Amino acid sequence: MKKLLFILICVMCSTVAVHAKHIIGGQVYYKFLQKEANGDYTYHVTMRLYRVCDHGSNIAEMPRTVYLMVFNKDNNQAFRKIQVDSSHFQEKNLTQFDPCIVNPPPVCFQVASFETDVTVPVNNNGYTVAFQSCCRDNFMVNIISDPIAGSPNNYGTGATYFTELPGTNNGKLGNSSPVFNKEEATLVCADKKFTYDFSATDPDKDELHYSFCDAYKGGSTTDGRVGIPAPAVAPPYDFVQYVSPYSGSSPLGPNVTIDPNTGIISGIAPNPGKYVVTVCVNEYRSGVLIGTLRKDFHINVTTCMKQVVAAMPDKYSDCKGYTITFLNYSTLGKTYTWDFGDGTPLYVTNSTDPYPHTYTKQGLYKAKLWVDKASSCGDSATTDVYVFPKLITDFSYDGSCAQRPVTFTDKSTTDVGIFAYYKWDFGTGVPGDTSNKANPTFQYKAPGTYQVIMYNRTTNGCEQYDTASITLYDKPPVFATADTLYCAKDRLQLWATSPSRGTFSWKPDDYNIINPNTPTPTIFPPKDTTYTVTFTDDQQCTNTKSVFIDRRDTLMVTTMVDSTVCTGDEITLYGITDGAYQYTWQDLGNNTVIGKGLSISVTPPPPTHKYELLAELGTCSTKDTVTFKVVDPPKATAVPDTSICSGSRVLLRAGGGAYYRWTPSFYIDSPKAAITWAKPTDTTLFTVKVTDTLGCPKATTATAKVDVVPPVKAFAGNDTIVILGQPFQLHATGGIRYTWTPSTGLNNLNIPDPTTTNNKDIRYTVTAYTQEGCSGTDDILVRFIAGPDIYIPNAFSPNGDGLNDIFRPLPVGIVKMNYFRVYDRWGKLMYSSTAYLKGWDGTVNGAPAAVGTYVWIVEGLDINQNTISEKGTVTLVR
Repeated sequence: MKKLLFILICVMCSTVAVHAKHIIGGQVYYKFLQKEANGDYTYHVTMRLYRVCDHGSNIAEMPRTVYLMVFNKDNNQAFRKIQVDSSHFQEKNLTQFDPCIVNPPPVCFQVASFETDVTVPVNNNGYTVAFQSCCRDNFMVNIISDPIAGSPNNYGTGATYFTELPGTNNGKLGNSSPVFNKEEATLVCADKKFTYDFSATDPDKDELHYSFCDAYKGGSTTDGRVGIPAPAVAPPYDFVQYVSPYSGSSPLGPNVTIDPNTGIISGIAPNPGKYVVTVCVNEYRSGVLIGTLRKDFHINVTTCMKQVVAAMPDKYSDCKGYTITFLNYSTLGKTYTWDFGDGTPLYVTNSTDPYPHTYTKQGLYKAKLWVDKASSCGDSATTDVYVFPKLITDFSYDGSCAQRPVTFTDKSTTDVGIFAYYKWDFGTGVPGDTSNKANPTFQYKAPGTYQVIMYNRTTNGCEQYDTASITLYDKPPVFATADTLYCAKDRLQLWATSPSRGTFSWKPDDYNIINPNTPTPTIFPPKDTTYTVTFTDDQQCTNTKSVFIDRRDTLMVTTMVDSTVCTGDEITLYGITDGAYQYTWQDLGNNTVIGKGLSISVTPPPPTHKYELLAELGTCSTKDTVTFKVVDPPKATAVPDTSICSGSRVLLRAGGGAYYRWTPSFYIDSPKAAITWAKPTDTTLFTVKVTDTLGCPKATTATAKVDVVPPVKAFAGNDTIVILGQPFQLHATGGIRYTWTPSTGLNNLNIPDPTTTNNKDIRYTVTAYTQEGCSGTDDILVRFIAGPDIYIPNAFSPNGDGLNDIFRPLPVGIVKMNYFRVYDRWGKLMYSSTAYLKGWDGTVNGAPAAVGTYVWIVEGLDINQNTISEKGTVTLVR
């Protein structure tokens, strides 16, 4: 289903509870009752207020009592304050909805009447009877919401409702005002045509004219303790401020109007939102305005949906031919029935695609489209079809200069009827810049591009638009020769051009110039001269361009200096000159042109090569040459690629040039020497940069890689205790060959694991060698003690002096430690370990243990697989 919108006339307003946003409209009117004996006039005054049906803490109820203020218009002073109670109250609910609207919104409004008699003496200008109330909804679309007095953070523009009783100079004494005929709501779907009867009846049969007019603001919030809106202040009253493009005369936008003779409001509903609308009914008697009746009301526009909507263009009037392509904008997925109004059979389809229908004769037809014709919720639309071919709308214009008027010429043609109406829009954006003439002339105020629209209509109702984009200039565009150099031996042809029609003239026209009144004169000045061309278009608008002629008797050009370059290098040839000439480079080695322009790139071949630069201006020319000596770059060498032991030096040697520089220089004794010592700490790639004195400035490089063998990590084993009288096998690691010293007790000095049969404590040293011949040494202390047994000291001093700081067992012939434990005198475990040659450092949980005696136990497995257990005490001293 297609979404539509609706309008609730007079009844709906905001449900947002902000202050007293409850009154949504009002009107005041009067009826003449009688003329009193003293000459005073008595009128019966009625005020009607309209209120939403919502209730809430910040939504005031309909007042039961109001103050009607009467002001003397002669001086705008208060004449009387009248307290008036509500005489009639009614709550209306709109129950008659279109059954084809899906989920129609609830519509409810309240109407209260306040009536009183007002007796006033005759004066010149009459009396104003007024009521004011705050506040309108602060989300009204078409007016600016003002801050509420005393509450600057809240917004809501107030309202003033009033009528004017007649005086001798203003209106007719004894007159009764008109009365609006209806007080009912109407539901109108937006984007569709609607009408609403807003007519009034005048009891005196005066002539009535209707119009939209400005709404008034005013009033203050109601004191909740009193419950009566504050009395109105004296006139004059201020209008509300409208939000563009809305205004008092167009409160619902350009698509909604009111008939000035009938009071019928019609048009297309605006976008969703809340709007303030005021209708004025002007009362005329014998052609003289004698009074105005005003009604201020709100319109609430919200969304609704209809099951089916028929929609198509209002008319087809371009009269381009007998075939009309009908467009269908209706609800999708329905059955569509077309009656083209020419007596042909109805066309039924399920498609909304454009459909062409061909008429057989000229005429005005009424076509009709039904959507779901058989359904009770079906919809239909009609359109006028003008078949009077053929109309072609076209125009031309003459003039492109903003300083002169532009003439527009209608070139339209029609085969039927004559042209009855024209409307030109000259594209300035100014509403008055239009014309109804067939061939108008218009003076633009500024240069620029304008979109001109021409609309025309024939006597048969055919109508079309034609548009054209025109560009106007302040001065006609003109282009000419740029400032230029000129050979004194030649003649030079200048040029000028313009996209516009016109003539050219050059100045000075009597100084060495031929054909000065053409766009292409020929000049031959004897000195530097400025020539100026003036272009005059067909409208006598002018523009000028100047051309400076720089006369040259001689030319100057110099190439780069002769030099030596390296073989294979690309060189940029360039020249230095005193002007912008034509340049040609020539290779004098083979007499060929190698390039144009002041600079080019070449690679000169060895051993020498010469180039020439030619500069030309007309028949004037000059040249210069450059010669290059081409030399091979040095052939750098660097040795050796070798390996050295950590901590050793290597002698680096370079060749191939005259100057050398080694990097990284940190490890090198003389970085600028061809031969130098280097002592790298790890593997290093040494690079030498070599230059020579033969002319090639390019340096070349060579490298030598020196692998540094890391320090040899020889290991003879941990110091150990051996059973006295038992052989013991040593074991060394870290190399590929080994040498042991001294030889005492050893069975072999050149293997990694010799056996010793010595019976005295001894320290052996082993030297381990790598494949590169690098070596390292380590030693091992071997002690010989009777065993197998476990030896335990009876005291230790963990004071950090490096002597007896650790209490540990000394296993002799023990292959496994089952446990070693230390307890205090109360049996608390101080230390426990199964590690070989590990012991207690005299601390418990990181804190020093107390000085005193401790109990220890130890157990191990000897070489004969016998268990050895010992226990005893140890004294901790510090």
